[in-house]
Amino acid sequence: MNTPSGRNIIALEWLQFGLGRLVAAAAEEGLTVHLLTCDRPEYLHELSLVRSPHLVVHDVNTHDVGEVVAAVRRIGDVAGLVSTTDTWSLVSLAVREELGLAGQDPAGVRLVRDKARLRRRLYEHGLSRADASPLAPDDDARAVAARVGLPLVLKDSAGTGSKHVWLARTFDELTSALEQIRRSSLRGRPTAEPYFLGPLYSIETLTWEGRTRVLGVSSRVLSAPPVVREEALAFPVALPPALAEDAAGWIEQVLKAVGYTEGFAHTEFILTDDGFEVVEINPRLGGGLLGEQMCRTLGANVYGAFVDLALRRRPALLDAPLTPRHGTAHARVYAPCPGLFTACEGEELLDGHPGDPALYPALPPGTVVQATSHQDGCVAVVFAHGATSELALQNVLSAAAEITVRMEGECRD
Repeated sequence: MNTPSGRNIIALEWLQFGLGRLVAAAAEEGLTVHLLTCDRPEYLHELSLVRSPHLVVHDVNTHDVGEVVAAVRRIGDVAGLVSTTDTWSLVSLAVREELGLAGQDPAGVRLVRDKARLRRRLYEHGLSRADASPLAPDDDARAVAARVGLPLVLKDSAGTGSKHVWLARTFDELTSALEQIRRSSLRGRPTAEPYFLGPLYSIETLTWEGRTRVLGVSSRVLSAPPVVREEALAFPVALPPALAEDAAGWIEQVLKAVGYTEGFAHTEFILTDDGFEVVEINPRLGGGLLGEQMCRTLGANVYGAFVDLALRRRPALLDAPLTPRHGTAHARVYAPCPGLFTACEGEELLDGHPGDPALYPALPPGTVVQATSHQDGCVAVVFAHGATSELALQNVLSAAAEITVRMEGECRD
């Protein structure tokens, strides 16, 4: 396979953290990263730290394929285009197709971005005990409950960031959830699936030419139902050897079944009494600070794989020794209520705290927080480490408790 000769890599938006790691990897190859974004404040932390001629930021309406294509053509000398966000996965495919750039298999990416189609494919291949159940316009609570059973989850088939997800455990909750989902502006279509009982994990993988390597498993701390949002994440989970082997074999089957042949994948799953159940497959690296956690834990800049993928060569990460050196964790700090976010206080209290915790800002002061039931309400993220992921998790939860979020006015009970 010929390596592209361009000296520029296009980053079509990015995860909120990790841009600096990508730029560092690109600089080692003499490449320049061009970040195309419609929201510079999203990267306030990364852009405050990166001082490199190997990063150029362009303000572009990244939801418009035509504008993105025009911007890439103005840049020119392009080796490849990479993206790490669910929201822009399909835009990335369209841009690559228009410009003739190679990348992830479009069929596999489109499949995993449609949660209803994904569930059906897994069911058809014997990799889930539940089929998809898209909602019909005339479906009422009785029809949905009869078809899926209770408890169940209603979700946006193209959703991301824990938005537009409703848990219904009773008939009354289902009736209310149906009303809410039909009033919501969804990216995809409303769908229902069983609520799988058990803890939530994610398995981080990298695939090249259909061969997959497991990079590690992360655990989750979630808020109490029915508002289930991500509170904290620890990496890597030390699974018993037999379970780790089962997980590796299972995820390879899953990715092959959905036609996912290239790139990072962040697969969330429930570990039930009856085995693994996929919640969703994200065609990207894990979000929040998980990429940073992987870099520190594994002693490798995992973002270098994006450069390899852009240059159409086998990622070196597939062959690197990946022995975890310690555990890491991050905790999300949410606004206590919707309103105008003004400040995070207490960062000085982290000095001397176990695990060397650090505060990463996610929203600039002066931002209006619209909702706190999902990740858009996260104003900062706290990172910490420990000898194991369990100790790191305890360190980060303790440290995050020292941070106070200030809002303009007072939150009402």
